Amino acid sequence: MVSKAKTISYGTAKLEYDANKTIGREHVASEACRHNLYGETPAEIAREMRDIQERSHPNLSKCYFDIVITLSESDAAKVQTQEECQQLVEEYMQRLMVQQLGLTQEQFQKMQWIAYQHKRTDHNGKLRHWHVLANRVLPDGTVVSDSNIGRKAVKVANDISSERGFSVAENISPQNKKEIRDAAYRVLKGMSCYTFDVFKMKMEKEGFAIQKAYSKSGKLQGYYISSKSGTSYKASAIDRNLTLGRIENTWRLIRSGRYQHAETSYVPNATRQPSRNGNHVALPSLSPILNALVAHGHSRNREDEVNRRGYHYDDEESEQRSRGYKM
Repeated sequence: MVSKAKTISYGTAKLEYDANKTIGREHVASEACRHNLYGETPAEIAREMRDIQERSHPNLSKCYFDIVITLSESDAAKVQTQEECQQLVEEYMQRLMVQQLGLTQEQFQKMQWIAYQHKRTDHNGKLRHWHVLANRVLPDGTVVSDSNIGRKAVKVANDISSERGFSVAENISPQNKKEIRDAAYRVLKGMSCYTFDVFKMKMEKEGFAIQKAYSKSGKLQGYYISSKSGTSYKASAIDRNLTLGRIENTWRLIRSGRYQHAETSYVPNATRQPSRNGNHVALPSLSPILNALVAHGHSRNREDEVNRRGYHYDDEESEQRSRGYKM
C-alpha cells in the first residue's frame, strides 16, 4: 500500500479529475465514500467546502488536502467489495487525521471529505486506487495542520499495510526505482541520437510517464518519472546520472561503450581503466560518469568544484533550488 498527501488550492479542478477520470474511452472513476457533503456535481461539492473556507479563512490559499491511496496488484485482490473499499479509506482517513494530525474524534466526524475510486492507472490495469479531497477548514473555523503531511501519510499507509498483510511502501519503492532505472538505461542504449523529448516518448511507451518541471520563469529545470504503480520520483531519486543536466552525457558514454549500467544492482558498474601492468582496476571513489571523464582526460569535474567552493548538493535539483529556482 502506497500513499501520498499534500495541500492544494484547486478544489473544483481536482474534483473534476477525480470524478470524471477516463483512460482511453473507458470511464474508470466511481465514488467510494463521502463525509458531510451533499452536492451531486464536483462544482456543487467544492462550493460546499468553499462556503466554510470563506466564512472563517478567506485568505487561506492551500485549503484542501489532496490524498492518494494505492494498492499493489497483489493487495488489490484482498479488497474486493464496495464495503471493503469504504472501510479501508475511512480507516486511513481516521488514522491520518486523528492519530497523525491531532484532530479529536468529534472534529474528524464533522470534517468534509470525499473519495473516488479509480479502478486502474494509465499504465496498469490492475492498480486500484483512491483519490481523496478533504477540506482543511472545519465548520467551527479550525484549520487542520498540514505539518509533515507527506511523511505522516506514508506512516499511516505502512501501519495499515503491516496490520492487513499488504505490501509495505518501503519495500515497493526500491522495486519501482530499479524498474524505472533499468528501463531508462535500456531506452538510452537504444537511442541513435539524443533529445529529451524522444527519451520521454520512449519511456512512456515502456509504461513510465514523465512530467517536466519548470522554474517560475518557464525554464525546464528537471523532471519526474512515474512508476507503473503510479508513484512519481524525481530523476535524481532514480539515478543522478539521469538528471536533466547529466542524461545526455550519460547517453554519449553508453553509446561510446565507456559506461555500463548494472541492471542487477542499484549502483552502476564502476568504469575501469588499465593500470601500468595491463590489469584493469576500478576507480575507487567517484561516480561512474566521473570515472569515465577522469579516465579520458577530464580533470575538472564536480568533485573539483566541491573542493574549491567547500560545499556540495545531493542532487541537481537541490543545487537549482539554492539558486532560486522552484521545482
